[in-house]
Amino acid sequence: MARRSLMPFTGTSMSNDPFFSLQQGMNRLFDEVFQGARSPVEREQGVLMPRINVSETENQIRITAEMPGVAEDDVDITLDEDLLTIRAEKRTEAKEDKENFHFTERSFGQFQRSIRVPHSINPDDVHADMANGVLTITLPKNAAKDQARRIKVGSGSGTTISH
Repeated sequence: MARRSLMPFTGTSMSNDPFFSLQQGMNRLFDEVFQGARSPVEREQGVLMPRINVSETENQIRITAEMPGVAEDDVDITLDEDLLTIRAEKRTEAKEDKENFHFTERSFGQFQRSIRVPHSINPDDVHADMANGVLTITLPKNAAKDQARRIKVGSGSGTTISH
C-alpha cells in the first residue's frame, strides 16, 4: 500500500517545518500499525528478536532465522537438552563525522532467541549455515531415544509401602 500524505503539496521546501516532520512521523506510525512491522528483526521488550521458521520432517528439525547484516562470527548457538538458543550481535558500522543523517531506521544490537526442541537431539550432529543473511540450523532427530516403548503393568508384587 502506498504511503499517502495528509498534507497537500505546497511547492515549497518543508524540510525545516516542524509540522512536516511531525506529519512524516505520524505517517510512519500509521504504516507500522496498519501494515505490520516489515523488519526481519523486531524489538520485543528491548531485545532484538530475529524472525524464525521451524519445520520438521521425519528425520530432522530445521530452524531458519533472518539475520541480515550479522556476521557469521557474531553468531553463537547452544543446545542445552531441549532448549536451542541463538545469540548474535549486529554491530554498528563506523560512521564518518561528515555524514548528516536525516533519519535512520536500521537497528543494531544483540539478538537472542530460545526455542524448545520437541525431540531428543544429539548436539554433535547439529549443523548450522549462514547464507544471504539467513541462518539455517539442521537438527537431526535421535531416533533411538524418541522411540515409544510399551511398559508392562504388573498385577502387583504384594509389596506395600508403609509410612
